[in-house]
Amino acid sequence: MTQSVGVLDITFKAGEALTAKQYYFVKLDENGDVVACGENEVSIGILQNYPADNRAARVRVLGTSKLVMNEANDEGEAITSGAAGRGEVVDAADEYAGAIALEAAGAAEDSTYEVIEVLITHMYSPASHAS
Repeated sequence: MTQSVGVLDITFKAGEALTAKQYYFVKLDENGDVVACGENEVSIGILQNYPADNRAARVRVLGTSKLVMNEANDEGEAITSGAAGRGEVVDAADEYAGAIALEAAGAAEDSTYEVIEVLITHMYSPASHAS
């Protein structure tokens, strides 16, 4: 297991109840508040706490973090936001990669999702720009 070191967390106002979204990808809404990402949306980082609506949401924007995965992955794969902000493997052109997996995860079973350590990135899939 890796250690979280050299990180940057920024606090924003939660734009919705995020009480069940700790370690999910998040984005800013039209008001500049933090909300959970949808599928393949550009994230600003990964939520570190579980705030109620209009409370302080601590978002890790740089460094390593835990991330709830929506599907199986291998170590080193680029990860994008899937359903409800959980991580999924980048597998198509022009997908935004919000993290790189530092650990492998198995498939989700019965709504039980694995949590892995990731390196937060802010890039589009390298495959999307290949000729």
